[in-house]
Amino acid sequence: MGTRDLDPDWTPSEPAREGGGQIGVKSVEVGLRVAAALAAAYRPLMLKDLAKALNMPSAKVHRYLVSLIRAGLVEQSGQGGQYGLGPMALRVGLSALHQLDVVRFAGAAIADLRDRTDQTALLAIWGDAGPTIVRWEECRRPMAVNVRLGSVLRLLDSATGLVFAAHLPRHRIADRLAEEMKERSRSEEDLDRRLDEIRARGMARVRGQQMASINALSAPVFDGARNLVGVITLLGSERDFDAEWDSPLAKELSQTARQISERLGAVYVD
Repeated sequence: MGTRDLDPDWTPSEPAREGGGQIGVKSVEVGLRVAAALAAAYRPLMLKDLAKALNMPSAKVHRYLVSLIRAGLVEQSGQGGQYGLGPMALRVGLSALHQLDVVRFAGAAIADLRDRTDQTALLAIWGDAGPTIVRWEECRRPMAVNVRLGSVLRLLDSATGLVFAAHLPRHRIADRLAEEMKERSRSEEDLDRRLDEIRARGMARVRGQQMASINALSAPVFDGARNLVGVITLLGSERDFDAEWDSPLAKELSQTARQISERLGAVYVD
């Protein structure tokens, strides 16, 4: 029995026009288009809305969704409910992120920072949805937090997000910044002053803002062109976490961020 017998939608995809590219499996490519449409939506979709976005018949889209659900790339909320990306999609995305240089170089350093400080340490990079945690090293002391690996943090209520806001080009964060500013009474002038302070100090801090009773310090990681490529954060409960600018925790964090940046080619002038 051949591939055509197993999959009624199977047809070889067109080879590349130049160089006689390899023949692929069109049904796989269509299935990945379905998954990509869900990723682009940033929210679960009803079948009819997904079919409209793909310009495909609903019955055909549903067949691909069944296979994607079996593979864990898609999940459905309830009978006849909306479709969204599943756990396998998260693992694939995180795996791709972990292949970035900053994630590979920072891995051991983040774990070592946790061990030296006995505080939870994390690494975040800027993803399509905002500041995204790609490494999470939890300390021995339990904390009541609702963020973990893969979580997306807010820009203005987290130390991690504030470092991104301070160092990324404004056009890259404009939409998310405008959305969060609508929810706050603080003016743009106040925000600019705070971001200037973060750049001057080389780190940001929050005390019980996004996560009640949790303090956090965050520092930027740069590449050889002085582009921000990640943010390292230490966090812990208020009673055990000294968030002063000159605290031992702040010094350990700053040193670790600098070491990783230098590994990536950044040059510091003391």
